[in-house]
Amino acid sequence: MILFQSTSDLRSYISEQKAKNLRIGFVPTMGALHAGHLSLIKIARQKCDLVVCSIFVNPTQFNVASDLETYPRPLSNDIRLLSEGFCDVLFNPSVDEVYGNDFTKDSSDDYGSFIHLLEGASRPGHFDGVITVVKKLFLLVQPDEVFFGQKDYQQCLVIQTLIERNFPFINFNLCPIARENNGLAMSSRNVRLSKEEFELASDLFKNLTHILTNWKENAWLDALLEARTFLSKKPFELEYLEVCDQFTLEPLKAFKPNAIALVAVQLGKTRLIDNLLLKPTL
Repeated sequence: MILFQSTSDLRSYISEQKAKNLRIGFVPTMGALHAGHLSLIKIARQKCDLVVCSIFVNPTQFNVASDLETYPRPLSNDIRLLSEGFCDVLFNPSVDEVYGNDFTKDSSDDYGSFIHLLEGASRPGHFDGVITVVKKLFLLVQPDEVFFGQKDYQQCLVIQTLIERNFPFINFNLCPIARENNGLAMSSRNVRLSKEEFELASDLFKNLTHILTNWKENAWLDALLEARTFLSKKPFELEYLEVCDQFTLEPLKAFKPNAIALVAVQLGKTRLIDNLLLKPTL
């Protein structure tokens, strides 16, 4: 695996690989890698000639300074995992290398109303930071394929919109959520959970599954309300639990065959999100 920290060095290398007509796959991350990230790299490996991964903790997408400061950065372990996980190139730049002195953020205001719902309401300006850094990374890596995990579903819709508008040559791959044995969606933030909190956090997936099990016209709303009631009790602090249109993220007022349930809670000092696509069961 080749490690780059300089944008100019990476740009030169990518140009050389493009000249060889290699198909480039890109997996952007903020590090603190886990099996979920490695599953993205595995999928990229199957579809592409060259797999590039980035590790960059992007300051412009954090709403709370302490969250940025305490974000885990186990770089040596990440490098080991990537080397063992069949990644070809790691781009690990400094903040100065990516932004210089210009921290101006792109605006997501015209991306559609879904930008201001759910995560957009809970974390104002977050998606502006995401768009800004992902655009910079796409311009550097020039990927043919990009791979994102479904856990950050709303972010995936944002990235798809960015691609449609600015990078029509890039193919977007939505990859399944990797889960712990207890159903908890894998996340770099899970390391902050105590042993007791880790077990309690499995209730997110259990309640999403409860909605899926009752995904029928005369039962879904009761299941949603039951799940909200459960996750509104201590030790959880429920931010949102919604059943939404799969594409607009507008909360549903009536049953429709294909939708998505999305949840965000605070558990102790850790914020957790998860989602589950809803399709009628036979």
